[in-house]
Amino acid sequence: MPPDDKWTDRNAGPVVRPYALTGGRTVVSGKALDLIAILATTDPAERVGDSIDLSPEDRRILDLCRRPVTVTDVASATALPLGVIRVLLADLIARGRITVLPQRRSGEQPSTDLLKEVLHGLRAL
Repeated sequence: MPPDDKWTDRNAGPVVRPYALTGGRTVVSGKALDLIAILATTDPAERVGDSIDLSPEDRRILDLCRRPVTVTDVASATALPLGVIRVLLADLIARGRITVLPQRRSGEQPSTDLLKEVLHGLRAL
């Protein structure tokens, strides 16, 4: 490998800028997703490995969304910048592959079971 080859990293291999995954798009078309928006696949039983219209990143996101997950969790698990994840998620939502689950309305109280679960989680820390 030539030392001046800026597109290759000795340890990581070829380097692709994250925004190449979105075609250079940095702005979500439509409503922007909150960091705590909860996402899920529209068909959890779907085998995404067989879909030729999906990128490896799309497959990973769909795999993560088999169970409800937040936008922040998806960004963390994929190690991609939040802006890239928001664009990829918006694309998957537009294609009907994932959906944003409804959130609790303001003034609505969480259930006792949820509060107990949070308390147990905090104690476990």
